[in-house]
Amino acid sequence: MPGNDVAAVPENRWQVRQVTIGDHGYPYYYGADCMALVLDELAALRADRFIVVTDDTVLALHGHTLLSGLRPLAPVELVSHRPGESMKTLPTLAADIERVLAAGATRRSVVIALGGGVPGNLAGVIAALLFRGVRLVHIPTTTTAAMDSVLSLKQAINSNLGKNHVGTYLAPHAVFTDVRLLATLPERELRSGLCEAAKNCLAIRPDELPELRRVLAGGRLADPEALLWLLDASVQAKSSVTTSDTREQRTGLVLEYGHTVGHAVELCDHRRRRIEGLSHGEAIAFGMVVAARISHARGWLSAENVALHEEIVGALGAPVRLPAGLSVDDVLDTVRDDNKRGYLPPDPESVPFVLLHDLGKPAGEPELPLVPVALKEIQTALESLEAPAPGPVPDSVEAEAR
Repeated sequence: MPGNDVAAVPENRWQVRQVTIGDHGYPYYYGADCMALVLDELAALRADRFIVVTDDTVLALHGHTLLSGLRPLAPVELVSHRPGESMKTLPTLAADIERVLAAGATRRSVVIALGGGVPGNLAGVIAALLFRGVRLVHIPTTTTAAMDSVLSLKQAINSNLGKNHVGTYLAPHAVFTDVRLLATLPERELRSGLCEAAKNCLAIRPDELPELRRVLAGGRLADPEALLWLLDASVQAKSSVTTSDTREQRTGLVLEYGHTVGHAVELCDHRRRRIEGLSHGEAIAFGMVVAARISHARGWLSAENVALHEEIVGALGAPVRLPAGLSVDDVLDTVRDDNKRGYLPPDPESVPFVLLHDLGKPAGEPELPLVPVALKEIQTALESLEAPAPGPVPDSVEAEAR
């Protein structure tokens, strides 16, 4: 891609960016065909034991390369589960911690998260709790993890009520991404993971949108050049709003764009269809469409930019209308338990929301980009997006719903 030096990274080499989040910083290494370099870096940690947290699907795809390279370095304790949100529960966490302690984990051990955002979060909580914090390394194998979840200190698991209600903050020691691992993803997972990169363009760096649209139009999303550009753009976007916000509780909240309804839709669909349900990225993409429609109904975001949201979300293969089988009432019930409650004065009829005045311009205060959104507003937007086809972009909402 012209003017993009990241695309020129040769095989068996990598690019390094320093990610700074508040007072914490860690290196992010990424390239193509660089697993040998990853193992060299892991050897330099001089761990007494590696604790590899993954899921069964990732283990079958990529486990042999990593485990065969680790075992000559130190003993390895493998923690693997069936893929899906069912990994991120308190019972699973408790059993895993007891297991790795019984296996001989110490303060010199290193927890390696191999996989997507779900094993990454579980690994992060395990690493944070063991001896009040041991070294954590991410090796993401999904675009969602590589371009979003590893660019954070947040480590969390789910409660019975909702996503990421139980967790803490821990900076990884390092992140290593070989985009060849991402290229093995099924087409749907590859595209859905890029929804977080699209979120960064829409909510933070709209100047990147023309390039994003060109990448999507090209259709070769598994090419290393495309993945490296998307990865670099995501690192820069996310770092730009977390440099002074360690806990992503102020300026970094813009990263929650699309997540309020997105998390609710993801959970509702997962309860209904389990692993066959919407991926995190697909759900967040739909949540952005809902947020865009609410922003437009308030007179903030233009109809043209709402259409741009739907164009990009559709090009990524994510839903632009409420998935069949989900009810507006079920989604609203789950939205009530969103984990952003508490940032704004309590109101039982509204929830904190990231909305946009314009592309790259979140509503609210610069240091707190959240606004209260009435449940009626969310209901109106969801009803306009019910199957079988999206309704017209609403021009306004009832005054009492504002």
